[in-house]
Amino acid sequence: MAGKSIVFWINIMIMNKNLEAVKSDTGTGSKRREWEERLDLVLDIAEQMVMSGAEVARTEYSIRRICKSFGAVRAEALSITTSLIVTVYYGEYGSVTQTRRVDKFAYNMDRLEKMNALSREICDNKLSVKEGRGRFKELMNEKYYSFYHQILFFMLIAFTFTLFFGGSVKDALTSSAIAVIFKYIDEFAKKIEINKFIPIVVSSLIGGFLAIVAVRMGIADSVSMVSIGDVMLLIPGIMLTNSLRDMFGGDTITGGIRFIEATLIAVMIALGFSSASRFYEDLFARTIVSSVVELPYYMVIIITLAASFFGSIGYACTFNTNAKRLMAAGFGGFIGWAAYIGVGYFVSSEPMKYFVAAVVINIYSEIMAVREKAPSTVFLVSAIMPLVPGGMLYKTMHYAVTKEWHKFGKLGVGTISVALALALGMLIANSVIKSLRKRRRKRLGMQA
Repeated sequence: MAGKSIVFWINIMIMNKNLEAVKSDTGTGSKRREWEERLDLVLDIAEQMVMSGAEVARTEYSIRRICKSFGAVRAEALSITTSLIVTVYYGEYGSVTQTRRVDKFAYNMDRLEKMNALSREICDNKLSVKEGRGRFKELMNEKYYSFYHQILFFMLIAFTFTLFFGGSVKDALTSSAIAVIFKYIDEFAKKIEINKFIPIVVSSLIGGFLAIVAVRMGIADSVSMVSIGDVMLLIPGIMLTNSLRDMFGGDTITGGIRFIEATLIAVMIALGFSSASRFYEDLFARTIVSSVVELPYYMVIIITLAASFFGSIGYACTFNTNAKRLMAAGFGGFIGWAAYIGVGYFVSSEPMKYFVAAVVINIYSEIMAVREKAPSTVFLVSAIMPLVPGGMLYKTMHYAVTKEWHKFGKLGVGTISVALALALGMLIANSVIKSLRKRRRKRLGMQA
């Protein structure tokens, strides 16, 4: 009897242990599901930031900050051009990892600004996952500039940058007309979700051929000037500059991928425009004759400053920058080019001029970011456009396609030098500003 009683109590103890284990497993599973939901929201926000043009450091910082606000012990984030990987550690030995492939990319400064604000709102106001998800859906449903507005912005960019590079008014008007076709090709390519290199090649072929026809008909004066205005709609100058900045900043994978992509796009553009020239010459057995009018130096300064202002506004619009930020974007492009011209009175080195101009624009962008409580990228990407070596990159690849290797080598070195100067200027200015900001925060913390 005593033996049966002992066996009975042993069975009861075993059952209690098993019940406790089940409860523990259930609790752990429930907690894991909670973190899966939290991490899903975090990755949705981060994905939109990357797609909209956020730099690597900002994306990773936002991920870690949100995870910490949700109660994570530690959060590790890796952001590269096409992927996001996040691991969250919670409690004792608990962890969740999620990955997200980012397969689309288009500058959208308003969405970047709002996603950045949402990440801060979640952290500052301790929003729940449900509340955060609701705010995210609201932001995703907001409307941006219409297709017809985008056409006007394309025309503005082509018109201003044709003048910027020395074209006539006739060249600028022709370039802006061709820009309308570019926008329709771009929109059609988005709808059918075709490989992004194909619309670039098609646009380059059509744009090059129409530029030649316009000059032959007397509508425009210079094929190269008409072409360069339209090239600025396609050329990945800012991608090249940012790729070098990422590599200098330690994000080698992201920088390397962007550098290769920028080079490939430039080759496709040069191939398209060069093929159009050869096709015309073979078809009509005529060479292309262009004329460029030389203007007084003071007129060149006035035109380039005005073009940098309005061209930056045009880019800001195509990047879906909030309307109330447009004047600030235009002024950023203006002071950047003014700095380039001003430095030219003291030094003759082209890379040095671009370096100083990049520092000035970066400082301006950081000041505006603090004042407007928005990411500095919102002001930087459009303001830097008059400086990016888009035209130089196009001409370099054009010489490669036409097998003019001496010119290719000479201009190629110049293009990389300018891109490096811009990247270093942005990187150094950004690093100094961040260092000063950290010192200020520490000092205020000590005083508090």
